[in-house]
Amino acid sequence: MNRSLVISSAVVFAAIGLTACGGGSDSGSDTASGSTDAKTVVKVDGKDLTGVDLSNVGCVKQGDRFAIGAGGASGGVGATLKAGDPPTVEAVGLTVDGSALAVGPGVGEATVKVDGDRYTITGTAQGANISNPMAGIVKKPFEIVVTCK
Repeated sequence: MNRSLVISSAVVFAAIGLTACGGGSDSGSDTASGSTDAKTVVKVDGKDLTGVDLSNVGCVKQGDRFAIGAGGASGGVGATLKAGDPPTVEAVGLTVDGSALAVGPGVGEATVKVDGDRYTITGTAQGANISNPMAGIVKKPFEIVVTCK
């Protein structure tokens, strides 16, 4: 359980950092953009994720990795994909209903489908309730749909 909390925290903080970065990049081989062409949707356990500003999603490509993230007053959402055909999900982090949830090595599962610039990441994340980590492992299905250019 500690492993999922560490992974989740790292991904959520990366998501918040991506959002703070905005649209700039400091390397010619990296690209950064916002998700403005189509509505970003994040659902956890079938419900829309609240407390996160999905109108300003950061999308950053660096080398063969692609990071997607957004932060808000009460948490964040982030994902890291590895290039390929199809790409693979390396990590996902979500905060929802007081729980920190993650997908990473040995924790949860996720897949990604790509349609042009539209990414749909689905799976099951696991973690713990932040205020009561001894309550046991929390597992929730999720869906992230975002357009990144």
